Amino acid sequence: MISALSSPTSIGAAALLVALLSLPVYYLIYRHAPEPKKRRSLLRYLLVSLVVGAIAFVIGTMLGIFTACFPASAGNLCGLVGVFGIGPLTSALAMVVYAHHWARDARRIPQAFSTSIWPRIDSGKGSSVCTLTLNR
Repeated sequence: MISALSSPTSIGAAALLVALLSLPVYYLIYRHAPEPKKRRSLLRYLLVSLVVGAIAFVIGTMLGIFTACFPASAGNLCGLVGVFGIGPLTSALAMVVYAHHWARDARRIPQAFSTSIWPRIDSGKGSSVCTLTLNR
């Protein structure tokens, strides 16, 4: 007989494995993006990805345990859904979203390096515009 716990736990583990394998793919997408792009190191990318994944794992585990153990009829193994199912699933989702966002930012066409911080008011003669130059 298949347990109700087997489905979320197998999906969570598979999703976490896919997310960990997709991190190098997103880094290669970033590396092959056209210049100019912001220089970022591989070590920083991996550390931030793992920290984002760890934070999401803790939050997902708490939510998974809460939802699985909320009914009074839940058995004594209800916490396993959070630890081995929902926790890894949210961790994988957070890592993939972060990596995708990181790689997508490098592929975007950079905007102008000069940005106006005040709205332009055309009042005729003698109007002035204050601009702030941003170095990227």
